[in-house]
Amino acid sequence: MKTVHLVLFCMLLLTNCSKPVVSSVTKEGVVLFDVKNIQYGTGLDTGGRKVALMLDLYYPKSATSLNNFPLVVMIHGGTFLFGDKADLATECSMLADSGFVVASVNYRLGWKFGFGNCDGDTSSLLRGCYRGLQDINAAIRFLVAGSGAFAIDTKWIFTGGSSAGAILALNTNYITENTAQALLPAEHALLGPLNNSGNSLTETFKISGIANMWGALSDSALINAGNAVPAISFHGTRDNTVPYNIGRNYNCSNYVKLFGSECIQRRLEWFHVPAITNLVIGAGHGPAVYTDEFLMSNTACFFKKIINGSPITSKVYTILENTCN
Repeated sequence: MKTVHLVLFCMLLLTNCSKPVVSSVTKEGVVLFDVKNIQYGTGLDTGGRKVALMLDLYYPKSATSLNNFPLVVMIHGGTFLFGDKADLATECSMLADSGFVVASVNYRLGWKFGFGNCDGDTSSLLRGCYRGLQDINAAIRFLVAGSGAFAIDTKWIFTGGSSAGAILALNTNYITENTAQALLPAEHALLGPLNNSGNSLTETFKISGIANMWGALSDSALINAGNAVPAISFHGTRDNTVPYNIGRNYNCSNYVKLFGSECIQRRLEWFHVPAITNLVIGAGHGPAVYTDEFLMSNTACFFKKIINGSPITSKVYTILENTCN
């Protein structure tokens, strides 16, 4: 029945895919391949135009429908202004090779950045971030709804991203519908609820872990004993775009305060939740010494330890080393 379900579900998606999800049916099950440009919803852009919301799926080599795989949702960066799901193709392929189904997600972009780093409209920025949160929630609901077809084990859902994508990866766990109404009332009133935008699906989900690459939260107090999840972070200590500890975007006093990787580490350790933070002393935004291999091998190992229930020693690393302790 699962094979039949997979084929039927994928037939519905073919109009949005550049190639089929399935290749052939064997006695080992349906063979799964990477799929590009799956539409998970629609939304209004900053100009009020309806746009399609798309994602790409990456599968482990030789994956078949007889198995379910943990899901990693990866989110590209780009200051909420630019970027594309294809930007993370290498990272997604590496995670898929480590045994995950990986979704690289596009989200709505755009806000009034201005002509200099501190000239941006902060209200516009908050709306841009809120639209992104709506879209990532819609994408995960879509993937959970189609988990049988996509060979996803919904018990294990992880998020990850870089820069603006890491901000979304973190806040997807820590900003709920109730939190959004309380902390972002203007955005909630203007753009609608957090959890029913983009598509009409109502599936719920739980995040098991987060890979935070030079991202931050808007308030460390968002993390509490009831919602804290393990996180692995990567950051430079001279990051002027997103602070590694506590600060503001671009050091602009008119932008909201942000709580970066080191602050998140302290908060998670306070609640005895596993956390690893990798810092590059003196490095800026997206340290060049972090190769894709370093980032993804440590992320995959961290996520697998969560799945397997293996012990994780919380620690801050200030030299480049394998953190898979």
